[in-house]
Amino acid sequence: MSDTSWYYADASQQRQGPLSTQELRRLHEAGQIDIDTLVWCAGMPQWNPLHGVAELSPQASTHDPYTAPASSLEKGSGQALAALESNLQAYEVFVGRNFPVYQRKWRLAKEASNANSWNWPAFLFGAFWMLYRRMYAVATGWIIVLFGLSIAEGFIGASSNASTTITLGAGAAAGSLGNHLYLWHANRIIAEARMRHPDNEQALHAELARRGGTRWWAVGLGLLTCMLVLGALSFLFDR
Repeated sequence: MSDTSWYYADASQQRQGPLSTQELRRLHEAGQIDIDTLVWCAGMPQWNPLHGVAELSPQASTHDPYTAPASSLEKGSGQALAALESNLQAYEVFVGRNFPVYQRKWRLAKEASNANSWNWPAFLFGAFWMLYRRMYAVATGWIIVLFGLSIAEGFIGASSNASTTITLGAGAAAGSLGNHLYLWHANRIIAEARMRHPDNEQALHAELARRGGTRWWAVGLGLLTCMLVLGALSFLFDR
């Protein structure tokens, strides 16, 4: 693969290249292209996102990078769905035993309609579900927002009805965004792992298994942290 000549579509959907594999990686590391940038090389049947190159068909291509149709350069929902399908095994390793559930939800989320993209665990448990799914940065941000809302309610003297409405609204936001946030998290981890192990599926899957899955201890630690913070806030407001 080190001798492969790559082409990619820039921000204005113009073909750039040829580049070696290492040059393409350096562009990604420098932030000049991202994991959704479309790439093509001889032997590929069509242009595909950068994060999907490891799963591409080895059949010879009849397309030429100079004459690639404009429709193949559109980052539409259909292409995102194709990328998800091409990385099916990587997603399965990352998610774990509940993969069929998220496979169905993510497919629907990538289509034009967002029907059935609701996530009940995210609605009911919010940040604790995020911690369980190892989305630590997302969970931390969510907890900060919730604590900020709680502090604001205390300062303005919000009624119990208003507090309930705010709580339900936050839960609804988590439920509607949960699947999208988890897919974004999975895409990021898988893309990083692919860049480190472009030619080694075994090493790729080992890293995804290590960084994916679920963690109950994270839920317990998050619950303990929330209890301590709530206790501290209660002490401050009661003084």
